[in-house]
Amino acid sequence: MSLTLRVCGSAGVHPGPDQACSSYLVAAGETRLLMDVGNGSLTRLQQTVDVADLDAVLLSHTHPDHCVDLYGLYFARRFHPEGPTPLTVYAPAGSEAQLAGLLPESAQEGFRGLLRFVPVAAGDTVTVGALTVRLHEALHPVETVAARIEADGRTLAYSADTAPCDDVVTAARDADLFLCEATWREADGPHPKGVHCSGRQAGELAERASVGRLLLTHITPTVDSREIVAEATEATSAPVAAAADGLEVRV
Repeated sequence: MSLTLRVCGSAGVHPGPDQACSSYLVAAGETRLLMDVGNGSLTRLQQTVDVADLDAVLLSHTHPDHCVDLYGLYFARRFHPEGPTPLTVYAPAGSEAQLAGLLPESAQEGFRGLLRFVPVAAGDTVTVGALTVRLHEALHPVETVAARIEADGRTLAYSADTAPCDDVVTAARDADLFLCEATWREADGPHPKGVHCSGRQAGELAERASVGRLLLTHITPTVDSREIVAEATEATSAPVAAAADGLEVRV
């Protein structure tokens, strides 16, 4: 059994011409966990798996570029050829009310019935099949959880959206692969505090956490990812690459 990551969306803030927004399929054996479901990512997901094969979804937070395709996923599960298939959604408290509230009242009951929201917070540990998921606090304007995922002796860390913070370093400590957001170029700063990382800051987090590899994601589509990679590479000794839609990595 191996731990794998497939990128279903790698763009930050908004989709790009050939990029969906944040979404990552994590698999170990027969277990399938989808982390975030950003704009356009459902298309990429369906190129990889049948939506009925998902075991759970983890929403890091409810900004649209991380959750808006949950609506499409709901309808895909509801009208699946094999019949409606309920799905557990782990998300920060209040997510169910916020997301259901954007639907007409006539649709809210079905949404809440098929998508079974389980509130989670930093400090929680969730088991999804073969995966152990430990949640940590990310630094973002809304409640956001970073994730440390372990299976078969391998570790994948996901920063979610975050500014540099100690808790994300803890989440990534000695991880084999660190999937870290790098929204901005350092050179374009100063940037708002407490929101996102630059490429350099992502590299610094990776170096502090002594990770095996760094995979940068959530790069704004108007920014050259090669420049973000170069910034991060200057700040860490770990190998650095940029995520791209469709990329599959063995952790």
